[in-house]
Amino acid sequence: MGIPKKKNNIQVYLGKELLPRRQELLDFITKSDPYLPDSILHDDLDRGMLDYVEKNFVVVSDGKKIPMIPRILTIQRWAELQNTWEYSDEEGNINLPFISVVRKPDVQPGTNPSVLRTIPDRHRFHYSTVKKQDANGMLGADVYKIPQPIPVDISYDVTIVCNKFRDLNRFNKMVMQNFSSRQDYTTIKGHYVPLILERIEDNTPMDTIDGRRFYVQNYQFILLGFLIDAEEFEVKPAVNRTILLTEFVDTKKMSKKVVPKNIDIIITTLYGNGIQTIFGVGEPMDILFNVAINGLIQQLGVDYYHIAGTSKVTFVTPPPPGSVITITYYKGTSNAILVNNQGFVLQVTTENFTYDGSSLIFTTSNPINDIVTFTINGLIESDDISFSVTGTNTVELSFTPIVGSKIGITYTY
Repeated sequence: MGIPKKKNNIQVYLGKELLPRRQELLDFITKSDPYLPDSILHDDLDRGMLDYVEKNFVVVSDGKKIPMIPRILTIQRWAELQNTWEYSDEEGNINLPFISVVRKPDVQPGTNPSVLRTIPDRHRFHYSTVKKQDANGMLGADVYKIPQPIPVDISYDVTIVCNKFRDLNRFNKMVMQNFSSRQDYTTIKGHYVPLILERIEDNTPMDTIDGRRFYVQNYQFILLGFLIDAEEFEVKPAVNRTILLTEFVDTKKMSKKVVPKNIDIIITTLYGNGIQTIFGVGEPMDILFNVAINGLIQQLGVDYYHIAGTSKVTFVTPPPPGSVITITYYKGTSNAILVNNQGFVLQVTTENFTYDGSSLIFTTSNPINDIVTFTINGLIESDDISFSVTGTNTVELSFTPIVGSKIGITYTY
């Protein structure tokens, strides 16, 4: 799978605090703009070694910098270089002094402790999870994985060839300063790679060139590198999620009123917009008496749902635009206990009757403390207009309904 060429914006945190240095290193590693780190192959390690020598072993002789052959040498390259390098004479001989870097071809299994395998196979590690959003608004993430790097040890011979002993001393001093603990680091595509000074050898020949003696001193280094191949990186999509946002403007505000009875019965009025399904009253409802749309009582568990003690009701389908939603409830002072103004605990119940065409008076099983709602065929009727309490446990209608009408009386006792 192709690697997206987009700047990574991963932040590295320790707890809730961003570590600037870690972020700086991460930006350095990913500076070529993919989400994943750059590849490091053999050519990159060679280039890193050349850059290290050129940057750290600068020797000035007679006011001029001793040139370094800008490539890893082999026998074949040495012959080519004699004909092309700017520091050769007319006969193709290399002018002294100069510095060369030769790599031994036998790359060994690595000893870099930071990338040594601790498991029997090359495990692929989770590198990062990157959020994404496609053109259709689908939100998700891609999981980026990289295989465990392959550690390699590469030996390099850095050689200075000169005809002045003081140039040799200057070069030797710089090597010793950088490798006072036998180890230094070079950076290769943002990765810090250890470099160890293995040994120093003097290969000065006994013969002379044109009657002048020259010196050849060899410094053997071991680069504790590792190989990372971008072709082995994996980018796999994680679970996608769709977020649907609906925005609406409701010009009508919620209103509340407290019915002056022996208990504080709160009636909250809200307005539907045809989209909204969740409506809240702004405070816990200890006891929910009823919910109505345009005065028509809705059935709990069928038309709407409510979790006891919470402040919201959820309709199965959105109420029509402009519809009036009334929620009648008791806030109370403790869960599911009705207390009247004198501090006595009350009970609430609902009784249902059927009008048979005879009497307009309906008798309840318990003495009525307060009428919460009175409904005819599910429609809420107004107190003192459509009905009145005429006795201890009797309620009388003020008009004659249709025969067979269902009467519902919710009251406290």
